[in-house]
Amino acid sequence: MSRRSPMRRIDLNETAEFLRNNDCFLILMHGSPDGDTLGCGFALCGALQQLGKKAKAVCPDPIPRKFSYMFRDIEQQEFEPQTIVTVDVADTKLLYGMKELGEKAALCIDHHVSNTEYAERLLLAPEYAAAAELMFELLYSMKDVKITSSMADCLYTGIATDSGCFKYSNTSPQTHVYAAELMKLGADIVPINYAMFDMKSQGRLKLEQLALSKIRYYSSGRIAVIDVTQSLIDSIDGIDSEDVGALSAIPRQIEGVDIGICIKEKNPGFYKVSLRSSENADVAAIAQQFGGGGHARAAGCAFETSLEDAEKQIVWACAKALGNAT
Repeated sequence: MSRRSPMRRIDLNETAEFLRNNDCFLILMHGSPDGDTLGCGFALCGALQQLGKKAKAVCPDPIPRKFSYMFRDIEQQEFEPQTIVTVDVADTKLLYGMKELGEKAALCIDHHVSNTEYAERLLLAPEYAAAAELMFELLYSMKDVKITSSMADCLYTGIATDSGCFKYSNTSPQTHVYAAELMKLGADIVPINYAMFDMKSQGRLKLEQLALSKIRYYSSGRIAVIDVTQSLIDSIDGIDSEDVGALSAIPRQIEGVDIGICIKEKNPGFYKVSLRSSENADVAAIAQQFGGGGHARAAGCAFETSLEDAEKQIVWACAKALGNAT
């Protein structure tokens, strides 16, 4: 791999030329994968293979079963990577065990305002609901690439999941336009939407029941907190990381709650915190106080401490943001 150069912002045309002029692509998707990073990664991988390039998309964590349709048309290739690309990865620490590879990224395609500009080249659109919107624009602009129905499935999944099935405030008129274009290109939205938003295993329902049984409220009900310990996860059969990740949205769904907090134990003494908010709070700004980031309505950070201390710190910061810290 080539020697690193200073980071520079590039546009769609420059990104397309970079992809055409390089080969042996290793596409990195972030840990605790969601539909956006996976959709971008596998759609880009398919496009590069169409162009006759060697390409593979990898993730530091297992890919949840419900996303298995995304890589059905991807050819599994073995080669020595020469060009590293990250998709929907705002910070290399989100790559977990692949962090060192991410630090060698030649290109990052992202939509997070908190992007740390670690790659040599950055294609960034923080105004978009999903990185998949940007990826669609890129691939659609490349006339030597055909967006197949499988690639359309991937990109639609990214847009739908990051926009909360078009319910979140990040949804724009253009978000709907891109979704419509992907439907025209063959995206099979009925099974995708069922798998992403409606289908729940018995294990996931049990997890939700147990997590909600110990929900805590602060700031006169404007903040709601749930936690998920490793012992709780281990006690339930048939759940995966996606089931655990889906808990993040639940506290914010409660009437009167402006900030929903989900604290997940990753290792003893290490907790990941997911934040979701109404328009009354910018949770990206809150997460940044603890070395995290994300979007104004959905963000995250981590703590190396006890569960009780992590909750105390994040609740205080959220209460302060709402103007009622004590």
